[in-house]
Amino acid sequence: MFDIHNHLIYEFDDGPKSLQEAVDMLKEAEAQGITHAFATSHFQEIIPITMEDDYFRKLEELRNRLEAENVQVQIHSGSELFYHHFMNETVKQHRVCRLNGTSKYVLFEFPLYLKPTGYEEAIFQLKMDGYFPILAHPERYTFIQQDPEKIVDILKLGALLQVNTGSILGNFGRTAQRLARQFLELRLVSFLGSDAHRKEGRSFSLKPAIDEIRHIVDNGYIEELTHLNPAKILNNTEVESPPIPEFKNGGLFSRLRKIFTF
Repeated sequence: MFDIHNHLIYEFDDGPKSLQEAVDMLKEAEAQGITHAFATSHFQEIIPITMEDDYFRKLEELRNRLEAENVQVQIHSGSELFYHHFMNETVKQHRVCRLNGTSKYVLFEFPLYLKPTGYEEAIFQLKMDGYFPILAHPERYTFIQQDPEKIVDILKLGALLQVNTGSILGNFGRTAQRLARQFLELRLVSFLGSDAHRKEGRSFSLKPAIDEIRHIVDNGYIEELTHLNPAKILNNTEVESPPIPEFKNGGLFSRLRKIFTF
């Protein structure tokens, strides 16, 4: 299984504090059946060359330690790029911003509690430059929680969605949990990620999340989320955008509002 969103580079962002902690996290990942994980550290608009070099040096150090300890999880490079108006320019200049270093896939995040301005143009520019933008944990953003129909607008721009397994399990509150599950039920999600940060309290949770959603999605869709779609990142082939369903009697927007009003 693939887990495409995690913070695994030690002493770098808010992830593990030591190399050993990162290794211990990945031993837990292996125990859950995860074979591939992406080390998506936080990056902002300005990325000093020394910072990018430090990331790749520590990534190689982590890979070497995993090999030495016979941990059978392959680690791929990447970032969780914080939203800004010129993400496409940052991505062009820094390979760390592209998942697996050479693919056209870009994982990015919005601010959690503020509605971003100009994101439509920013996503459009990424698409125009040939990239495949992936929005991290859409279920956690306040502006989407308050107006779930915004997710349809984002999908129509060509972005793909990655839901956090912790949201599925209720670790980020009831609203995020209900949104995550509804997005999955509607098959709007293309990827899952543990968004693991540390050994204790917020580590890998892909297997328990999959067990939790087996009653609302079929095995074929789980295979897409955990293997078929992520493998396309490594092969740099396109993941098809999910079809946006239409509903009568008020449409999808009314249904989502009804579900998430409590």
